Amino acid sequence: MFRNTLPSPLADTDVIEHPADLIPLSHLELDLPAPQLGWPAYLAGRDIEVTLDDIGRLSVSRDVARQLLTEHSEAEARNREVMERREQQFIQQDQLRRASLPSGIPAGMVPDGMTGAETMILAGEKRRPRSVHEQLLEKELSHTEPELIYQSFGPDEG
Repeated sequence: MFRNTLPSPLADTDVIEHPADLIPLSHLELDLPAPQLGWPAYLAGRDIEVTLDDIGRLSVSRDVARQLLTEHSEAEARNREVMERREQQFIQQDQLRRASLPSGIPAGMVPDGMTGAETMILAGEKRRPRSVHEQLLEKELSHTEPELIYQSFGPDEG
């Protein structure tokens, strides 16, 4: 019933078999991002032969595709290592910065009638080294009864 007695139009032509070692560039793009210039220009710049497969697609050999995939994997591994090193450096810098920040004071150390900020300012002043002038001034002002001495330098003395 469905028997066709006409000869096949492809019977007399040479059938081009698809070489098993070719990978179309469109398939390669599924696993690798295409270069900015495009695959043909990139591969030509590296002296890699681009051929057409049996249905007219731009293709490269399996060995070239394997090499490109390996190079891509190695580049990603290098990028990961660089990023991990940078992250460690950022962590160390952040730890050093945090260690240099003032630690503040415990809540129980705040006297009645003062705010935490006032207490921290006073605590910061005590830690700061004082100049000789400040030390002498503090010594003079620490007397129970301040001594006031009036000295006139003008012609008003009388």
